Amino acid sequence: MASFAERMGLRETRTLIQSNSLDEETRVDLWNVLVILREIFEQQLDRYHDSGPTHRDLLTSLWMNHFKQPRDDEPHPSTLWLKIKEEVLTGEWFDVLDLFERVVKALGRTDEQRGETNSAPFADALNDRFEHYLVGYRFIGKEVTPIDSNAEAESVSAAIEDADAIAGARHSLERAVELLADRTNPDYPNSIKESISAVEAVTKKITGETTLGAGLKKREAKRLLIHPALKEAWLKIYGWTSDESGVRRGAIEAASVDQTMAKYMLVSCSAFVSYLIEEGRKAQLI
Repeated sequence: MASFAERMGLRETRTLIQSNSLDEETRVDLWNVLVILREIFEQQLDRYHDSGPTHRDLLTSLWMNHFKQPRDDEPHPSTLWLKIKEEVLTGEWFDVLDLFERVVKALGRTDEQRGETNSAPFADALNDRFEHYLVGYRFIGKEVTPIDSNAEAESVSAAIEDADAIAGARHSLERAVELLADRTNPDYPNSIKESISAVEAVTKKITGETTLGAGLKKREAKRLLIHPALKEAWLKIYGWTSDESGVRRGAIEAASVDQTMAKYMLVSCSAFVSYLIEEGRKAQLI
């Protein structure tokens, strides 16, 4: 939301997406999110005279896996927090995102082990900051993904949750996110393939057909309230990805399949997965 000064034209409004950098204001606010997490751990220390295993495990994970240091050289928590602060405020932008991703994943592991709920709220808080400062990335699950809209990120996350009980669909969506989110070696063609495979998995659950094209044309699909124009559009998208000249056949060169295309397909396929599942439940096909 724009501030008073921005609405009055007294301060320039942010318009440029931060895709390959993080400015000072953004870094400070991201650090403040970490400070809140640290304060939660410190409250545990005040109450129980122990900051808890989650705090210790988090710091140890960052020391070994992010800073790549020997475990037996791990410093006092206060010293390590200063090192983390320095990384967030002055480190390379991609190292900052790596650090936050490691925090979310470390919290996710302790959530599973101890029945806690730290990871998702922390990722949500970061996504809010990313949106406010126009950072071109969002957490989807525990992966920092090159998506610059909370609505798009929530659409993908919702589809992953909706597809939980459908064999193959959830895995394909999660794999599409991983391939898109890999900042070292992103694989956009295979991300698109996995996105389409997720839709196919849902279609197979509803119609028994193994391909999206055949599934949407089958009698069972006619019980779904899919507008003819929408069905035709998806058949054309499927044809684009799956025919002899399509990306799934390797006919489209990887160089021509970019991040924008892979992101579009992930978000579009996620929305269609949720749509098909909802309509399939209404028609009692799922």
